[in-house]
Amino acid sequence: MSRNDDAIIKRLNELYKVEKQSIKKLPLNINDKYALFSDLHLGDGEKVDNFVHNEETMRFALKYYKNNGYSIILLGDVEELWQFNFIKIRNRYDKSIYEILRNFSENKVHRVFGNHDMEWAKLPAPVVNKENTPHGAPEAIMLENYIFLIHGHQGDNLCDRKALHSRFWARFFKIFIPIAKKFGYENYSATQSQIPKDRERLYCNWAKDNKIILICGHTHRAIFASRSYYEWLKEQIELKESEKNRSSTDNEKLKELSKDIEELKTKLCKEKRRGRDINPLVTKGKPLPCYFNTGCGLYRKGITNIEIEGDKIRLIKWQGDKSLPLEKRRKKLWKEENLSELRKEINVKTV
Repeated sequence: MSRNDDAIIKRLNELYKVEKQSIKKLPLNINDKYALFSDLHLGDGEKVDNFVHNEETMRFALKYYKNNGYSIILLGDVEELWQFNFIKIRNRYDKSIYEILRNFSENKVHRVFGNHDMEWAKLPAPVVNKENTPHGAPEAIMLENYIFLIHGHQGDNLCDRKALHSRFWARFFKIFIPIAKKFGYENYSATQSQIPKDRERLYCNWAKDNKIILICGHTHRAIFASRSYYEWLKEQIELKESEKNRSSTDNEKLKELSKDIEELKTKLCKEKRRGRDINPLVTKGKPLPCYFNTGCGLYRKGITNIEIEGDKIRLIKWQGDKSLPLEKRRKKLWKEENLSELRKEINVKTV
């Protein structure tokens, strides 16, 4: 491992093993429901704000969760404080995103800080209920005693230990972005992970070694049960093609399967064009389902997040198309899983 990888593992171990008594703990009973979001990167609503086009979609999602009794957990980088002053962010989103969050019931909104909103480590966070405001947002949350929630920047050289340097350069280059956009510049880093491909493998292996479920954000790439959407699509194509070979005499079935395969291949090509065909977390066999990532709120046509409802966990894509009915705007990206089954599979520890 590199020196940076060693620093990441060291910080994760410190947080999980040494500082575990100070970690905020939340219950997870059969009736508990949580919606996890990260990496909204709220800005000032102007040209450099990567979130503003998804504002209505986020409001729609939050109202759904409020009306259906969910608690919200924000896994860091809610505000883009590397590029914007918080007063400008608050002025832009106070009557929309922040207002809905403030209207959740007592103790229904929780957050950890990320590298782009690290200020809330010490200051009262603007969207957290009164219980937490004297000490700011925590660095980690333990959901029940086996799901570890962090942002995902811990220990990293540029995002954690030298975050002030990174923030300086982010603010400096921000002034050139509107000019660059006139010449066709597009900020691919908004939705395409700039984190080295081995970083997520590092997280996954750490969770595997500690026999826990790790959920974070930071990379802007949605991961469910240690697999990306790209990997899942490839698996579905292989399964459909195998089924097609077994149905060689059923013409109707063959036609249906061929259609499904073409649709899946189209989605796979789109993922590849968007740069999301990053190497899988494991190279052989089925990955241990111990690592999850919420994705981000910056996609061109929506927002991804994770829902936990009692024993169920699912990855959701909130579609940005306002004309779609509710059941299509809130889309499960693939089959939900039972946490109890995942715990057995990875032999989860209790803390």
